[in-house]
Amino acid sequence: MSRDLNRRDFLTTAGLALGALGVGSTAALGQTPKAGGTLVSAQTTEATGLDPQLVAAFSRSRRSPMMYNQLVRFEPDMTPVPELAESWHTSPDGLTWTFKLREGVKFHDGQELTSADVKFTFDRLFEKSPGKSDFIAVDKVEPAGKYAVKFITKEPFAGLLAALGGFWGFIISEAGIKKHGDLNKAALGTGPFVLEDWKVEQQMVLKKNPHYFKKGRPHVDQIVLRTIPDEANIVAALRTGQIQHAFIEDNKNYNLLKDEKSLTGYRSSRLGYDFLNINATRGPLKDVRVRQAISWTVDRAQVLRVAASGFGRLTAPATAPMKQWQLPEEQWMRYYKPDVEKAKKLMADAGQAQGFSVKLGVIPTFPTMVSGAPVVAAQLKRIGITAEIENVEYAVWIKRWQAKDFDLTMNTTPGYADPDTAFFRALHSTKGQNWNSWSVPDLDAMLEEGRRTLDPKKRKEIYDRVQLMILENVPQLWLFSADTIDFTQTAVKGFRQHPTTLLYGFEGAWLDKA
Repeated sequence: MSRDLNRRDFLTTAGLALGALGVGSTAALGQTPKAGGTLVSAQTTEATGLDPQLVAAFSRSRRSPMMYNQLVRFEPDMTPVPELAESWHTSPDGLTWTFKLREGVKFHDGQELTSADVKFTFDRLFEKSPGKSDFIAVDKVEPAGKYAVKFITKEPFAGLLAALGGFWGFIISEAGIKKHGDLNKAALGTGPFVLEDWKVEQQMVLKKNPHYFKKGRPHVDQIVLRTIPDEANIVAALRTGQIQHAFIEDNKNYNLLKDEKSLTGYRSSRLGYDFLNINATRGPLKDVRVRQAISWTVDRAQVLRVAASGFGRLTAPATAPMKQWQLPEEQWMRYYKPDVEKAKKLMADAGQAQGFSVKLGVIPTFPTMVSGAPVVAAQLKRIGITAEIENVEYAVWIKRWQAKDFDLTMNTTPGYADPDTAFFRALHSTKGQNWNSWSVPDLDAMLEEGRRTLDPKKRKEIYDRVQLMILENVPQLWLFSADTIDFTQTAVKGFRQHPTTLLYGFEGAWLDKA
């Protein structure tokens, strides 16, 4: 007999984190949402493209929930909830997941969503997307009638729901691909807003989807997303009321705005983190002792103080919202206490006592990268590593990063709900994206074991070992997890932050204006 998985069942079988997040006031208690109006939002970074399967940029993923939906979505407390799938169950052997789709859901062009669209979405993803490694355990996706779809896996796959509700799980329309070729400059989803106009590097205009399957939502008629590269101008626009919302990337601006009576501030723990990618194929960086030396010389607490103004926390590979998966602090913090003498000895043991030079990539529109990179470079200088900071335009940086064409680079990620999606794609040397071009066969084996283990206690033991092995072998440096910070005008009600920083929160936002 098949086993239905509701939220409670899933949390016990796959052990998903229930992180308590300090989210700011999110609703006007006792007030009925008012319909209408235009909500103007701003952020510093433009999307490099909108295709939810082809564009690996953080700026794309933030915008995707406004135009698209997933089969499963994660609430701000990181519990999975039905979205386009209204329910799901697994076969007794754990190899087949059947998702029952909502009936009557319409794409923006009026066509009804069916199982054929879900199959098309994942067939395209498996063929073309950088995100296919999130789903490598899936053998095939098959319709099971018009309104049901089966995911048939090669082995038990504990991370499937997290993958479906993650960065790459947005359901697209086959008709949209046939019409536009790709969805980089267009959007054809089932989401709460319809793309009306996009002037790149200026603004994106989205109008309310009148046929949205969640009755009564969205509340506002229109969202305008402005790109304002200098966050000082965003701060000024919030103060003067020219914009109603902003996602704050430079955390020091929290102090500038937190006492403004006309604004509501939101701060919460982020699922993602800022990190230092290390390309393990580049010269001395191939030697694990050199990577360990880098880890022992970088003072992460100082990087956090400078790059995020202290608004955040140091983090194990499993971040705070992944509460159930975190290592005890004493186990990971010992790797984060700088020891320059130990680092110098490791450099000498690796034959690099005289040091060497590398390039350190930075995206100029990401403030934590711009502020953090000089701190990292100054710290590396203490062990003879000269890191030349290289500013790389966002679209060029994405191409270089995907091609593994870097020595070191500052980076950031929205994070993942489950340790399988958090670690497998990033770090498995042959079946993942292998962000850092490294190989530790013992870690690969553990990641594969964690993927097929459904018992939460056994999974916890596996991922504890995984995290310690990561910290020992240093594929990359987890620098810090900055707080997620948003500000809205006080007239904006119902906005909710999300630990991924994806803009799910506009769906329920409304304007309390007379």
